[in-house]
Amino acid sequence: METLACAGIALPTTRRTLRVVGELWTGRRGDDNRQGGECWDVCFAPDESRLAWSAGYRQVVLIPWHRYKNCLSWQEENNEYSGDSRLSPPEQVRLDTNFLVTSMSFGTSTPQQELEASTRRAYYTRVTCTRHLMLATGHNKGRIRIWDPHTGSLMLDLTDHTKAVTCLAFAPDGSLRLASGSEDGTVKVWDMTDDGNMFKTLRDHKRPVRNLAWSPNSSLLCTTGDKQKALLWSTVDYTLLCRLCGHYNDVLSCSFSPDGATVATASSDTRVLVWDTCTGEWDTRVLVWDTCTGEWGSRVLVWDTCTGEWGTRVLVWDTCTGEWGYWRLSSGEESVESARSSEEGDAMLTCAFSPLGGTLAVGHSSGSVVLFSAPAQVPSLLHLARMALRRSYGDVVSNRSFLLPYSLKPYLQYKHW
Repeated sequence: METLACAGIALPTTRRTLRVVGELWTGRRGDDNRQGGECWDVCFAPDESRLAWSAGYRQVVLIPWHRYKNCLSWQEENNEYSGDSRLSPPEQVRLDTNFLVTSMSFGTSTPQQELEASTRRAYYTRVTCTRHLMLATGHNKGRIRIWDPHTGSLMLDLTDHTKAVTCLAFAPDGSLRLASGSEDGTVKVWDMTDDGNMFKTLRDHKRPVRNLAWSPNSSLLCTTGDKQKALLWSTVDYTLLCRLCGHYNDVLSCSFSPDGATVATASSDTRVLVWDTCTGEWDTRVLVWDTCTGEWGSRVLVWDTCTGEWGTRVLVWDTCTGEWGYWRLSSGEESVESARSSEEGDAMLTCAFSPLGGTLAVGHSSGSVVLFSAPAQVPSLLHLARMALRRSYGDVVSNRSFLLPYSLKPYLQYKHW
């Protein structure tokens, strides 16, 4: 990669090599031309009790992540993974879904904020799984299947989409609402507490939906798709709040900041835009990824959640070059992280951060998953205070009950860092 540009101005980059710490291996080669063996999704349970990865050919493997992560191999001298022995996770649960897996998501009846508080209250706590932890898998035939991740038993079979389910996401508030996007151009919302009842269909996309994300308090839903579509919905009455207009091509991915104040979108136009969720406006900070090919699936964007979801960096990933770009919103600095595949010619297809940070899982065309150590970050005290205020009171700028100095408003709106 040559340069990263912010608002069209080239900025210097720092190159580092990501450290590989583990691998979930299928035994297949990356240059295998047979269709169906790809790992299209990998996801962590919110409490880090499970890791699910689609191993290809209708197979999903679940492992106890809270125990397996302690077995990861580290080599500090040469920063490489010891590949002499591929790790074999204990207590695997294998699901034969009968359909090709295109998307996955974990859901739990425990709100995300309670999970964070319980796991960070002490230096060491035993991770306890909730009874209502479930796994949703989306398939190429338009089906959505709900599984018990502990036993592997099928709980529900949802059939309302007419084409492949491209994205799934449970609401983080513990309500067990599941949002699904499909190539049929619709977004559907399901209620798992009501036996999987599909109670809302959002039809504004018309073309394939590529990605969706809930805000941290579950009051907003962002959906992205073809034809420059990026939409922000209210999940109170499921009405369209605003269209995020600014991209020039298909919008591939979206992700909210940890306090819900902003949402970032990545597009085939090689740009990443950061939007204000209250006004629908995007600021002047634009990340341009110069070497992207513009093909769908060539890039995945998530907010960096390495050390506690501080939301100070955006991770942009180019699967064509195998490089990662960390865009530091506070200083405008960028760094390029080089990542290698597990085998020669094994293309990267998807990625996911562990909820509590520290590990980045990358799925490949061979069905294998490579685990990288995620770089740490230290947020400023001012940023932590801003996050705490926005998490507790929401949009304090528009709230007239808050008497704020005029100079403080741009900072609370993330216009100043």
